[in-house]
Amino acid sequence: MKYAVGLLICLVLFSCSTKKEETKAPISFETKTFRVESKGGCKSDTLQCAYFQVLYPQFTGIDSPVVKIINQKIDAAVSMGHPESQEKNMKDIGEIFIKDYDDFKSEIPDAFGGWHYTAEVNVEVLTDTLLSLSINDEYYTGGAHGGSGVYFINVNPKTGGEFTLDSLLKPNYEDVLTSLGNKIFRQTRQLADTASLNENYFEFSQDKFELNKNYGFKKEGIVFYYNSYEIAPYAAGPTEVLIPYSDLKDWIK
Repeated sequence: MKYAVGLLICLVLFSCSTKKEETKAPISFETKTFRVESKGGCKSDTLQCAYFQVLYPQFTGIDSPVVKIINQKIDAAVSMGHPESQEKNMKDIGEIFIKDYDDFKSEIPDAFGGWHYTAEVNVEVLTDTLLSLSINDEYYTGGAHGGSGVYFINVNPKTGGEFTLDSLLKPNYEDVLTSLGNKIFRQTRQLADTASLNENYFEFSQDKFELNKNYGFKKEGIVFYYNSYEIAPYAAGPTEVLIPYSDLKDWIK
């Protein structure tokens, strides 16, 4: 049975076609590192400097216009929503981050602690029809504690178009997917099936579980990630809901 499910996923999701196609170089990638630091560097004292670092995949075997779209999405994901960083490339975003720190230190020279932003862009799934990336970031810009998050990029590497749940699942899947997500969420958070979400400090409208829009595709299943503060206080931390493909075998196109 497990073999049948795995074969189904391979055939439908990962496009294991045996048809003859035009010969083309396979899609591959190499992990690159971009880093920029305050003037003078951070090697001697990371408490008195700022650095911005991103590990990201550089793709080959994908058409240039699509690579451009993917890179733009990665740039947007590592911008931290900074207004000045909108539609900037990674180099510009890093330089803005360093400049903000320098300006801050000019205004408050006795402020303790340096700033940093680090992100790792991981390739979760890479096929001829789906590229799913997860962005894991961590940062500190002063205050009692820093922050972190996980975000996803899902595209069709042939076209650059967004790969959505609708791309994978048959119509009217929403209720089934939500029901599965609710079950796994409660198991993850050790909540009884009848327990109130709101009374356990999770903020869902009308005390009803909802899947969010922050989702990606892994080899095992579809993952929905709730970052800190999104549905619960910071102390509660993030929540990952992974719905196995095997639970969705009747809904995969």
